Amino acid sequence: MAQKRPWQCYRKWTRRPFQHKRSANHRREYARGGTQSKIQRYWGGNKSVPWEDWEIIVGLKINEQVQISSNALEAIRVAVNSALEKLIGRQQYRFRVRPKPHQKYRENRMLAFAGADRVQSGMRNSFGRSTGVCARVRAGQVVLDVGVSLKNIKVVKDRLRVASMKIPCKCQTVLLHYKTPELLKRAGLPLYNDKKRREISLHSLASNEAKI
Repeated sequence: MAQKRPWQCYRKWTRRPFQHKRSANHRREYARGGTQSKIQRYWGGNKSVPWEDWEIIVGLKINEQVQISSNALEAIRVAVNSALEKLIGRQQYRFRVRPKPHQKYRENRMLAFAGADRVQSGMRNSFGRSTGVCARVRAGQVVLDVGVSLKNIKVVKDRLRVASMKIPCKCQTVLLHYKTPELLKRAGLPLYNDKKRREISLHSLASNEAKI
């Protein structure tokens, strides 16, 4: 059985994807094939509690522009959701995976047996066939976030550390939301604005509160 190519062949992207909707002649055969997305559920925990009602919201931020396969997203969901449900209980957290794998990645299969040079076409038809789907994420984007109480922050930090190992770039655990300034101090995480994709310094935050 043929093995899959290493993800380092697909992790980088620098331009917009080639899709049949954006091509000049709308040839649908360019977008055929490929397996279905491995991740089917993007949330976990207690969905009845709004995000604003949790004491803190911790997120996992990526530092590079990469593509993440649907297999990796499913591995992240299982690594975080199953452990939190077992350790702290399903009603004590809320979890979600943000990126959606819509982009198909292709592979130009090459035959490796004897006499393959008389069978395959080499690079003459190098567009390849769709072999799976992945999500395109930009640098500074938050991949997943977890809403918990402060007493369970150590467990969440450890599970986000495990989830970062399944992403093909360096990641950072950040604080996205907090209820009181005391929770911000005790969390011990950098405060991050996921909409503007920049870190908020505590000095500027303190000066703004002093003006108010």
